[in-house]
Amino acid sequence: MAETVTANPLPELPQDMLVEIFSLLEIPDLVRAGSVCNSWRSAYNETRSLGIYKLSQTPCLLYTSESAGDSAVCLYSLVEKRQYMFTLPDPPVRSRFLIGSSLGWLITVDASSEMHLVNPITGQQIALPSVATIEHIEPIFNESGAIHKYELSWYSGSRVIRTEPSVFTLGELRDYMYYKAFVFFDTS
Repeated sequence: MAETVTANPLPELPQDMLVEIFSLLEIPDLVRAGSVCNSWRSAYNETRSLGIYKLSQTPCLLYTSESAGDSAVCLYSLVEKRQYMFTLPDPPVRSRFLIGSSLGWLITVDASSEMHLVNPITGQQIALPSVATIEHIEPIFNESGAIHKYELSWYSGSRVIRTEPSVFTLGELRDYMYYKAFVFFDTS
């Protein structure tokens, strides 16, 4: 008769201790740690949701790939020479312009000329104030009430540059308005 061998369960570290350890890991190591077991996955998810992962990371290359899909980004670890894939919330990242990044946050502009802060590691996305909140931009609505164009008035704080405003499609305004953006954190 065959003897059944049972393995002793591994000792479980408290969740807060795992989160503390995970916050010191490089991103690829953090992703791998999250796949060890259920308790580590839970600590990984908590570390991601709290955004307390190690700030001074080895640089990675972030890119999109047609084969990965419209909502996925690929993160290439220069140290490991390995690719990791993350799915980001809509709107699809492949259709966005990337106009800046800082401390793990990406500044993107979607096809409707709306800006978002996106953290590809945590999956967190923050919609920034609409382009229509800029003083000299007025939305133009179609018959169904959706914005389909923008009107841009040409003036500065001291003078009118052109008398007639220009009309841009959503994508054209994105091409015209956004070149580069920066994220500054409150240091107080």
